[in-house]
Amino acid sequence: MKRKNAFPQTYKRFTRRDFLKGAGGITLGIGLYPPINNLHLQQKEEKTLTKSVVGLARGESIRESVQRAVALSGGMGFIQAGDTVLVKPNVNTADPYPGTSNPSVVHEVVKMVWEQDPARVIVADRSSMGVPYDTMDAMKKLGLYDAAKDAKAEVMSFDYDKWILTNPPAADHWKENHGFHIPALLGKVDKIIAIPVIKTHGIAFFTMSLKIFIGLIHLNDRYLMHGKHTSYRAIARARALGEEPPKDLPDTYPIFARMIVETGLSINPSLIVMDGTKAFVSGGPARGDEVEPNLIVASRDRIANDVTGLAILKKYGTEERIQQKSVWEQVQIKRAVELGLGAKELSQIELKAEGVPELEEIKAQMV
Repeated sequence: MKRKNAFPQTYKRFTRRDFLKGAGGITLGIGLYPPINNLHLQQKEEKTLTKSVVGLARGESIRESVQRAVALSGGMGFIQAGDTVLVKPNVNTADPYPGTSNPSVVHEVVKMVWEQDPARVIVADRSSMGVPYDTMDAMKKLGLYDAAKDAKAEVMSFDYDKWILTNPPAADHWKENHGFHIPALLGKVDKIIAIPVIKTHGIAFFTMSLKIFIGLIHLNDRYLMHGKHTSYRAIARARALGEEPPKDLPDTYPIFARMIVETGLSINPSLIVMDGTKAFVSGGPARGDEVEPNLIVASRDRIANDVTGLAILKKYGTEERIQQKSVWEQVQIKRAVELGLGAKELSQIELKAEGVPELEEIKAQMV
């Protein structure tokens, strides 16, 4: 392994009537609450009847790896002709992958989407709090902008979008804030494909498909969520002042982790294509200790995807708080299981792989 080295916005509180008007009456298929149709409910029912498939692939090129992993996971047949598809990469900062999504992976995913004859393909994200440039600048610096444009996608940022308030009943840890805000653009999107990265995270322990959609909630909500993690804030403040961190702090991480997962009640991806070309096994999200699995992981199930990603980290050797704990005991995973966001146990997951001789080693870490 080797070491590689904003401001809140104002928003209008949109009503459901505002949302429907702005969406032009388009039927939604992305799992917004309240649901306009029952696509996300149908997906949940299917997951209870069949195993959640996770495709893992390592080919001779990124293109081959992406194509094989997606095919193993079930393909992109869920995209209908004329759909608008949002491809959501990880553009948390302007740090090169694995700090962000590999531009080549994004390029290949967009090309595969076009094979399904959609009307529009949009690549969009919103960079993290406090970055000294906007998201579009970060995308251009990383090569993501050119990669998406070369694949004929529209490129957008959520820096200046309109916002919709969503308040899922089961989002218990957002009740004080009456929910959270998501981009109005989602009202014009039929399908979402997420491209997270396999990596650890200094605050969240790990960031994969359950966390990637924090990039789609309003900055004010992101500030509020991070503010709930008071023990981390106290430690960070002490370090900044050159002081010893306070002792016997309350463990506020579980609240923070549950808030992360509860945003998934309003944003339901149709497919996850996880970038494991490189990964952080410690540190993160922007910089950390790097390994090169050269893997692509694909699934329609967020829990199955993240459990697999955690197992890959453990196979390579990762931070103690991940290495010494069952993947199913991670707070993000436990909350996702409680909310019914995917597989509830290993027996409900089927791994399909090509070019992955270490598959059994990975599976052994999924208990």
